Amino acid sequence: MFSPDNLDSAVVPKLAATIILVRDSSNGIEVLITKRNSKASFLGGFWVFPGGGVETEDAGDTTLDTLKNAAARETREEAGLIVNTNDLLYVSQWITPPGPPKRYDTHFFIVPATEDAVDIDGHEVVDAEWVTAASAIELHENGQIEMMPPTLLSFMGIQSCERVDDVVARYQNKPPFSISPKPCFADDQLVMLYPGDAGFDAGEPAEAALMHRCLHVNGTWQYINTIGFEL
Repeated sequence: MFSPDNLDSAVVPKLAATIILVRDSSNGIEVLITKRNSKASFLGGFWVFPGGGVETEDAGDTTLDTLKNAAARETREEAGLIVNTNDLLYVSQWITPPGPPKRYDTHFFIVPATEDAVDIDGHEVVDAEWVTAASAIELHENGQIEMMPPTLLSFMGIQSCERVDDVVARYQNKPPFSISPKPCFADDQLVMLYPGDAGFDAGEPAEAALMHRCLHVNGTWQYINTIGFEL
């Protein structure tokens, strides 16, 4: 997906939206995560939150309304779940860096689930699970599931919350953040630099006191945050 030769790709990111569905359980907060078809042209086989690109039918009065409509539609199509767009809390924006043949300007929303029975489409999505944030992070760290940093860091952001009400309160009072990663390589290791990292502006991945980045190690991502960035 990323190589030293394709980091200057001029592909324009497509507007997209995704939903982090949360519910209370005896194990704590659970989140719906879905597995993309391995034959998909983008992130095939990866585990992601329901979502996708904005379509003409999603048009709303504002860009935010359009994004919410897209997120709700994709969740209905991929997982068979209905969400109220008025309940969606805007959490973050992640822009796919240059490199892949497809790029997305994806806006993440979070919402309490009102339904539990998931009905995957069997086309774009081939599996779905309700998992705790801790379980998802551990599965990725152990190489059992593939995730990209925006998904992984979204789990990390809610890991400290005990109940869905805590999640809602957290994101109602927290401004959404925006990250457009800067990919680079250090000794053939892929590094995603984020704002606040000492090497972000220059695209320099050398170790420093101030680091905000993800390292790609043996098929998994390791998050380093020495700047106190709040996910």
